[in-house]
Amino acid sequence: MRAHLNLRTIIILLICVLGQGQSLQAQSEYLKEAEAKARDLLTKAIEALGGEAYLKIQDVHRTGKFYQFSKDDLRGGALFQSFEKFPLKQRFEMGKKSEIVNINDGDKGWKIEYKVVKNQSPEEITLYQAGLKHSLDQILRERINEPGMKFRYLGKSRMDLGEVEGVQLIDKDNDRVKIFINASSFLPAKMEFKSPGFGKRWPTDDERIFYNYHEIQGVQFPFSTVRFSNGYKASEFHLEMVKLNQALPDALFTPNYKK
Repeated sequence: MRAHLNLRTIIILLICVLGQGQSLQAQSEYLKEAEAKARDLLTKAIEALGGEAYLKIQDVHRTGKFYQFSKDDLRGGALFQSFEKFPLKQRFEMGKKSEIVNINDGDKGWKIEYKVVKNQSPEEITLYQAGLKHSLDQILRERINEPGMKFRYLGKSRMDLGEVEGVQLIDKDNDRVKIFINASSFLPAKMEFKSPGFGKRWPTDDERIFYNYHEIQGVQFPFSTVRFSNGYKASEFHLEMVKLNQALPDALFTPNYKK
């Protein structure tokens, strides 16, 4: 009787082990398929944005107007112009006469307020670096090739701008970014990510919505971007002009540059 019970126990254990092995294999195959779909969708998005012309952009100069909101309530607006030199340099000027300027170059940063130059605080530099990490251009041009980056296909859904397909990128630090791509044009329509907390700032759930695309020198640019933070509208950016590959000087991204 005991031998019979032992035999039954062994058979049950074998069935469980085999079933678990099949389940793990099925899960592995599913993850491989999801990764392949996600990578294919991101490749299509890069092609829709301009392909090689998009990937080889050296610098971008944008002008337009932005609006700031506090829990959906409009708080103000201003003219702006921004200069970016990939991958780490940025200069952002606000006001008709560029009264306020923020300059960042990797782990260095300055702010100029009415011609008075100050070093950015560690928190302000951290905020810039977090924004850079979650920049659509940085993700598609640089971070997509990071060692350890994982890709997941999220399927189809609908939003105000039409049907989209979603992908999720998970880096080695478990930072997660979702990108939703228009199912017909393959242009990015939305991003979702969590911005880290630091200092007195709590972590926030952030969204970016991109629309009103225009072609500039063979590259598609969203001329309208809306940012949400914890479910509330935080800002809107509307472009008036974009110029590419002007060989912007490195000196532009220093506080002593004179135009």
